[in-house]
Amino acid sequence: MDTTRGFTPGERPRVGELYWEAFGAKLSRAFRDVGTGRAEVTAALVADRFLLARDGADVLGVCGFRTAGGGAVHWSWRATRSRLGRSAAFRATAVLAPLERGDVPGVLVLDGLCVAAEHRGAGTGSALLAAALDLAAARGDRAVQLSVADTNPRAEALYRRRGFTVVGRGGTGPLAGLYGFRRYLTLQHPVGGRA
Repeated sequence: MDTTRGFTPGERPRVGELYWEAFGAKLSRAFRDVGTGRAEVTAALVADRFLLARDGADVLGVCGFRTAGGGAVHWSWRATRSRLGRSAAFRATAVLAPLERGDVPGVLVLDGLCVAAEHRGAGTGSALLAAALDLAAARGDRAVQLSVADTNPRAEALYRRRGFTVVGRGGTGPLAGLYGFRRYLTLQHPVGGRA
């Protein structure tokens, strides 16, 4: 298995499929139907804000991250409106805005880690976390940070096993029914340690 930064235009559909599989439940309410949501997410992926785990030409998993330019999925009002129309773009923006993470100075903020179902438990997630720590070190960051919903105990267990510790907690409040989770943890791993 190799991990690299970025994906090719030909890999975009696979990356979109993995991202939607992992996060579609909380993103789907932003769109009129699943097909529209999947297409919008796939179109909004920013190739150079992803780490990919590959076995040859097969994409096993992906890990998005934020840069000063934004997140792994870039929602542009103009592009979304041109594809969906004004009212649907407004709905998507209103539903997705509360999920947006901000930058943290000196910290590489991850924006979604997804592993294909058939490759879970085989080290793909760990390889992506190690690649994220390497990227953070190369950027001169002091830590890698991510968030995990209370509905994903398997991911939380992976992060804790790999040395991530809780640095914050939050909740979705009255929007819990919209997103499908009530609480989340924010975890960090210092650069210099191995995931």
